[in-house]
Amino acid sequence: MALDQKTLSTTSTQYVSSIHALRDLFSSCQITEIRSSLSRQSNGVEYSYVEITCDDGIQYGLQVYGKEAIDLNRIALENIPKEQISPMIVS
Repeated sequence: MALDQKTLSTTSTQYVSSIHALRDLFSSCQITEIRSSLSRQSNGVEYSYVEITCDDGIQYGLQVYGKEAIDLNRIALENIPKEQISPMIVS
């Protein structure tokens, strides 16, 4: 049985940063998981992960380090509707 090429095709979009990706995804997606505070790796570098789920069910995970992690976490937390905050934030 041969695989349908339509099933295998993907679309790739490049962003300057995870923040640009997050802002672009806000139009049709919502944040479904985020940590309320940054994690810190053993070498002292900050780490952040934000999960985003779109209206069509596709999920994206943004993983970032350093200053970009600080900025992404702040922007993501600022853009979560208040009625969604408690179930998605992982402490």
